[in-house]
Amino acid sequence: MRCLVTGAAGFIGSHLVESLAAAGHEVTGLGRARTRALDEAGGGFAFAAVDLCDRPAVGAVLDATRPDVVFHLAAQSYPGLSWKEPGRTFEVNVLATIGLFEAILERKLTPRVVMPGSSSEYAPSPDGRPIREDDALAASSPYAVSKLAQDELGRLYHAYHGLAVVRCRPFFLIGPRKEGDAASDFARGVVAIERGQADGLPVGNLDVVRDLLDVRDGVEALWTLAGRGRPGEVYNICSGTGYSLREVMDTYRGLARAEVRERVDPARIRPIEEMVKIGDPARLAALGWSPQRPIRRTLEEILDYWRAREARRAADDRRRTEP
Repeated sequence: MRCLVTGAAGFIGSHLVESLAAAGHEVTGLGRARTRALDEAGGGFAFAAVDLCDRPAVGAVLDATRPDVVFHLAAQSYPGLSWKEPGRTFEVNVLATIGLFEAILERKLTPRVVMPGSSSEYAPSPDGRPIREDDALAASSPYAVSKLAQDELGRLYHAYHGLAVVRCRPFFLIGPRKEGDAASDFARGVVAIERGQADGLPVGNLDVVRDLLDVRDGVEALWTLAGRGRPGEVYNICSGTGYSLREVMDTYRGLARAEVRERVDPARIRPIEEMVKIGDPARLAALGWSPQRPIRRTLEEILDYWRAREARRAADDRRRTEP
């Protein structure tokens, strides 16, 4: 199977190209530049340094690869940054998506297009129950608005042009290589304590509950949707199980090689916080998918990843300072 992955240099994209290549598929990844995450994914796939907003360059890749499946993961994916750069967020998430769709249609290609949106498209669940795909949508940031627009474009391009777009909304995918989320930040903080570089771990509201899923289970979900998802339909990618950040912190505390003392950092307390966000994976599960990796094991792997990464960094620093 010929597979094209946009956003291949990102967290999910790097795991996806790694998985597809290991399964024997012909894989080409697109990204603006190589990243540490992509380098850690190993080999077995091609990579093209292409800005998705550069439509001629994207068209040239489509001409060269003629993909059977396109996984459209490229995005400006930071809600906070979207408040500072709303125009750039829409350029990357919306206008580049239109350019990709139009380039596919111009070449009369007929790939399956698997396009992740975001759980941030959903309105808060008033009673904390798992969110279904047909529940209310209400964006909470310019990023979320851009993903709503992208999602609707996928639905419309399928309905009007027959483009086989399968839409999905991942919740909170975690795993090695991710940066900037609570699971990774906690792990980095624990490693700093273990190495004597910090005496405490700054935290926010630990009572927040999130639907956590191992990124490799998320990658399996994307592949399931490529083969069995219904074009035009939307599917949650989630575990259906909520974990409080306190549970995550307690797991790391139990795995730590030193005493971990947390301290509340007021800067990490959001003025408006959705306390519980859990998804309902029933629609995806009906296609034969189910999570396979326990979250505790995922947290162990995240912690080991940061231990190894910090050890390499320290070794590099020593080499640079040696006479």
